[in-house]
Formats: sequence, structure tokens, C-alpha cells
Amino acid sequence: MVNVRIIRTLVNNRKYNFLAIIICLSFVLLGLFSVEGFDWKNLRYSGNAITTDESAHISSGYYYLKTGKYFLNVEHPPLVKDLSALPLLFLKPVFPNISSDIIIFEGYAWEYYPPKEFIFSKNLEIRNAQWDWARVFLFNPQNNPDLIAFWARLAVIFFNALFLFLLYFFLSKIWNNRVATISLFLIVFSQFSLANGSLVTMDFMSSVLQILAIVSFSVYIKNFAEEKNTKFSFSVASLFLSLALLSKFSSAILIPAMFVGGIIYVAFIKKSWKAFFQYALRFSFLSLTILLFISIFYYFHTFNMNNDDMVAQIDHYYPDGLPLGIKEILAGFIFSNPILKGLAQYASGVLMVFSRMSVVYQQIFFMGKVYGAEGAGSMYFPILYFAKMSVGLLILNLLALLLVIQKFIFFKGKLLQRIKLFLDNPTTFLLVVFIFCYSIITLSSNLQIGLRHIMPIILGLTVLTAKAIDSFWDKKLFKIRFSHIFSVIFLVIILSVFSSFPNYISYYNSFAGGTSNGYKIATDSNFDWGQDAKKLVKWIEENNIKKIYVDIEGNIPLRWYIGNAYNELNLKNRSSLDSESYVAVAISKYEIKKYNFPKENLAQKIGNTILIFRVP
Repeated sequence: MVNVRIIRTLVNNRKYNFLAIIICLSFVLLGLFSVEGFDWKNLRYSGNAITTDESAHISSGYYYLKTGKYFLNVEHPPLVKDLSALPLLFLKPVFPNISSDIIIFEGYAWEYYPPKEFIFSKNLEIRNAQWDWARVFLFNPQNNPDLIAFWARLAVIFFNALFLFLLYFFLSKIWNNRVATISLFLIVFSQFSLANGSLVTMDFMSSVLQILAIVSFSVYIKNFAEEKNTKFSFSVASLFLSLALLSKFSSAILIPAMFVGGIIYVAFIKKSWKAFFQYALRFSFLSLTILLFISIFYYFHTFNMNNDDMVAQIDHYYPDGLPLGIKEILAGFIFSNPILKGLAQYASGVLMVFSRMSVVYQQIFFMGKVYGAEGAGSMYFPILYFAKMSVGLLILNLLALLLVIQKFIFFKGKLLQRIKLFLDNPTTFLLVVFIFCYSIITLSSNLQIGLRHIMPIILGLTVLTAKAIDSFWDKKLFKIRFSHIFSVIFLVIILSVFSSFPNYISYYNSFAGGTSNGYKIATDSNFDWGQDAKKLVKWIEENNIKKIYVDIEGNIPLRWYIGNAYNELNLKNRSSLDSESYVAVAISKYEIKKYNFPKENLAQKIGNTILIFRVP
């Protein structure tokens, strides 16, 4: 009998593992083909153009690996950029000369393309002129920017799939195979996940690593509370917490959230002051281990950096309002030893984030209005969540919430028994604490440039939804098994993902009027990240357009693609355009800047995001 149970368990494990591999493979294929299209022999027109943030991330990642310096794109940690640049070491694109003999003004390649020379200067390094660097590297006449982006995106997609499988693996160990598989399915078969997980940006990988950090940390404190051996679980938790912090600075919310959540858990389970102090001591050691890991990782990005230049960059970006003593401490770290030098560079990135948040510059189009630094209000993220998540997931969110409330209300037992049941496995509790802490910070912030900035909350809610679904999988509702209801919704989710392929960036659900009307709710990275620029280039060349005025999203220099046919469109020249020419304007720009070109002159719509007008 025991042997039969063991065999059944092994068979079920293999079944779920195989299914998880298929789901991860689906993520790779859907993500890659959605951003790169199918015509890989002609990447100039195939797939999505290099999106706004990708140009800085890809070019900076290659810069790190080639120079051992970290002066560019300091406001983001290196992990995602490093991984994206690994294939470029084999591709070997031309690396522009960085000269200390010349002084070049910032914006020379960003505002004016093409520059007279495709070189870079040391003074621009220190000033973090990442957009100029992106232009002289990616759009160097000797390089192929679309091929570079292809390999960089493929690397990120591969590592995202790997981390997703690890998330499945750990969830299967701490809960069970079914809840792990449902979590993986709901994360992967999501237009939002596919849109962000297929680009060289921080948000998706960072969010997956943050959930992995929470799950691995919950294993550690459960072993600690049960007085089991914690050496391996400590190492694993340290690793994933470090990787999360190396993927995005906002991941730092993990540290206070996990500390508070862990204290509550240990206090409730152990009910002793000794355990409380032991936990505090161990968490301090965990934090020091993470700092050491980060410092060593950053060392490989700073060993060629001049100490005086590092201090000069910190001086340049040191935010107003912070004590001057912090700057002196960081300078001391830089001149002390290589490991502390790496830690100082990490802290420099944190300071840059503070500097940019203290003076928020943004222009938001949201619900028919334009907002600036003041933000669009506390409903920005909730409305976007209900507008951009698939209807199937929203239904599952609601069902899961109702089922959990029903279970809690009708649980036969005292309140303490309910709490003990909830805290029996710390993963659920830690996810709730983390989501609460992250929500407090993001909902109170005026920085609102896309739903992607609360992706850790979204993935956390998705995992909790999967846990609730699993709890009711084998139960019935009016003689109908919940498993059948859930399976139908899963099918709807799959059909939704395939029917909206490949337009995942601009996807809005039917509640929000669909993708074609989503811009009426919000634009920026929620709708238009410059992904349709390649389609515009193809239309211009196919129609032999001699002159076109352009104002679209994204950072790619269209002059690199279409030469002298390109002319900049702005509010000053909109009333004096040449007759018989064309105007290409992003829907977001059309709404925000109020260009108001006559709709009867609309000649074409490119993708979901660009309008073409003919000048009479």
C-alpha cells in the first residue's frame, strides 16, 4: 500500500513538472514571437521596435561587461542588464571609443542625430549620459540595433522562464504541485506578464525574484520556528533576497516587510522572548550576508572606476534634504577597499532614485486628463489593474476573495484557531505583509508612469489567488465541482492571450473597451512604449514617402531608418507643414499635446498607437 502511494506521488510529480515545463516553454515562445515577430531574416521590420527604456538598459549592460565600470544607468541595479548583454559578448558589436581627451556636451547624440562622430567622452560618463551612449552604441552605423535587441531580449526571456520554473519548484515544496502549477499558469498566461517579461526592463524579473525571495524566506523562518537545520534554507533565502535587490532598488521594501512579518510569525508560534531575540540576531546576520553579496557583485562593475570620478558622480546626484554626512561616508567607502567600493556604488544608485523622486517629472494622460508632478491620484493603479488584467484573472481574483471570506466566516473554531490556521504556513502571511507594505508606499507616491511599477503586488496577488483556488479545487457548488468552473476560466484566459497576440503592451480588457480604446484610460508604458516604430518605418518605405513629420513615443532615432524623409513634428511647426507631406503622431502625443489634426485627413493607423495624417 505504501509503495502504491509512493508510485502515485512520483507519477503526479512528474505530470506537474512536465506541465510546468510546457508552461515555461509557452512563455518563451509567446514572449519571443510577440516582440520579434516571425521574419527574423529581416529584423528591420519584424516585431516591436526597441522600446523607450530598453535602449538605455541594453547599451548600459554591454558597457558594464566591456569596461568594468558602472557610470551609466546608475539608477537601476545591474542584474537584468548584465543578463541581457551576455549574448552580445559573442555577437561582438562595435564598441564606441570613450575618450578623455575631448569634452562633449550632454545631448549631442540624443537631441541631434546623427552626431558628427560616433564617440563618447569621459565627462559624459560621470554625468550618466546614458541616452547619448545608447545612440552612439546601438545606432552606430557599424552595428545592427535590431539584431542586438533580438539577442538581448532572448537572454532576458530565457532567464525569466528559468526564474519562473524555480518559483514553481519552491511553491510546490512549500505548498503542493497543484497550487504551484496554477500560480505559474496565471502568471505566464497574462498579457501583462508577457508584455513586460519579454523586454529588457527590470519590472518582471524583479517581481518574480521578489516573490521567490518571500517564498524562500518563509521556508527559512518555518525551519527556524520548528528548530530544524536552517543552514541550507538560510543560504537560499540570502541568494534570492540578494538577487531581488540586484534587480531593482524598489525591492528594498522586502527587508522591512520580511522583518516585521517574521517577527509576528515567530512571536505567535514560539511565544518566547528568547526566540524573538534569536530571530532578530539571525535577521541581522541575513542582512549583512545580503550586503556582502551585493558588494561583491558590484565589485565586478566598479574595479575599473576611478575613485575621484565616483565621488564626483555622487556629488552631482546627491539629493537635497539628505544629511551631508552620508556623502562623506560613501566617499570613505570608495577609498577604503574594493568590496566597500562596490557597496558605495550601490548606495549611489539608491541616492539617484531619491534624487529623481524628490523632483518628479512626468506627464500622465489618465482618464481623459493630463497630470504632471502632482500625479493622477490614488485611483491610478487600481483602475489600471481592472483595465489591463484579463477578465478571466479578475473573475478568479473575485472568486478567490469570496471563497476565502466564506471559509473564514464559517470556520468552526475560536478566533485564535483561525489565526493559527492562517499562520500555520508563513508564506501566505508574508505575502500579505509584503503586499500591504508595497501598496502603502506606491499608492502614496506621485510617481505614476505605468502599472508595471506595482508588478510585485500583482504577482503576489496572483499567487494568493492560486492558493485559494487550490483550497476549493475538489469542493462543489450546487453539485458542480469547482475544478470544472476553474478549468473553464483557465480556457478563457488562454484564448484571451492568443486572441490578443502580439499586442501585449497595448492590451486592455473588454471591461476597458478593448485594446483599440485603451488609450482613453492611460497611455505611457501602459499602452505605447514606442513599439510600433518599425511598422511606421515599413509603411514609409512601402509607400515611398518623401517627407514625413514625426512625433511618436520611444527613443529610436528614426533618421537612422528613413534618412532625410524624417522631420521633427512639434507644437511650433504644426501650422506650417509642407503641403502633400505626412504627419505621424502617437495617439498619446495627440491626446496630451492637443495636436488636433482634422480627422478627415487621417490616412492610416499604424499598429495600435500611431496615427498618420496627410497634409493637404
